[in-house]
Amino acid sequence: MSKSFKKEFIVNGMVAHIIKRPSGKNSCVYEIRYRRNGFDISVSSANLMVAKAKFIEAAKNPFKKEYRAKAKKRDISFGKIAEEWLSYKQGKITEKCWKSYKVMVETKFDDEWKAMDITEIHTSDLDEFMRQFSDKPRAYEDMRTIFSSIFKYAVASGVIQHNPLQLIPFKRAERTSREALTEKQVKAFLERLKDVKFDEIRQCAYAIYFFGLRPSELDADARFENGFLIARNRKRKGGKIEYKKIPIPRQAKGLLDLSKPIKMPFEYSKFARLMKEALGDDGLTSYNLRHTFATQCAEKVREEVVDIWMGDSPERLIGKFYIHYTDDFMKNQMEQVNFIV
Repeated sequence: MSKSFKKEFIVNGMVAHIIKRPSGKNSCVYEIRYRRNGFDISVSSANLMVAKAKFIEAAKNPFKKEYRAKAKKRDISFGKIAEEWLSYKQGKITEKCWKSYKVMVETKFDDEWKAMDITEIHTSDLDEFMRQFSDKPRAYEDMRTIFSSIFKYAVASGVIQHNPLQLIPFKRAERTSREALTEKQVKAFLERLKDVKFDEIRQCAYAIYFFGLRPSELDADARFENGFLIARNRKRKGGKIEYKKIPIPRQAKGLLDLSKPIKMPFEYSKFARLMKEALGDDGLTSYNLRHTFATQCAEKVREEVVDIWMGDSPERLIGKFYIHYTDDFMKNQMEQVNFIV
């Protein structure tokens, strides 16, 4: 290429590139191209002056449709939007809840469903899909919740204008009320916990029994401090951060190691399996221990204090009682509780 050949051509503030390409044995073609700021203008000719004239003409009206850069088409398949929703939810809900949503999205929707254009999904499609769960109330509730969240995300993102799920009824499945353990069951549970195979979960198991913690609250935020167990209340929504402060029961002081962490040592599924085994494997779970804690406390402690320790209804307490208990009062209340050991 000649040293005098200029590689740039400036017209109306547009700095275009001139590309000289061989065309045949003894000839060439000149392409003048401008691709930036949403424009895609390209002209060519075997004569450089003709190519320049073409570009000057194009630059007079660069907003023509043929000169606009084609935007990359967004993937709006149901599967892709579901992935975006999962990414958005991560960190905004508990890790356990997020993982359960992820598993449901991956296993409940086949490739055909995931490939569907979300704008083409109608109420009739959802109604037909939900029929498979008509005799499974809890699965029906969970699936409708998943659909609702994904379509609300799609509406908020401007992908669709209307939520096709609105006419699909929400049916809340009946919950089986868990019961507190009997004295015999508690003693058997505490005796089994002494086995070496429960070494890794023993600290957490005591934390659930003596403090009524949820399994999701057995994390790095939980700690012992000045005679209290402090744990983050994982029941609060919308990213609100709130902590529970529960006095250490006198019966727990000989069992708990206050220098050790209260963090679940491994995945919840393995923890739940070991807890079920420690509880006697007869349908009891960690939540039965939470009910046991509430029951034993309610026999000796004021109702609103139990609510505070359980972390269920702080809004009701503040709105109704305007109560802020002192540490000494809370410790005195816990002293009244006779935990079975």
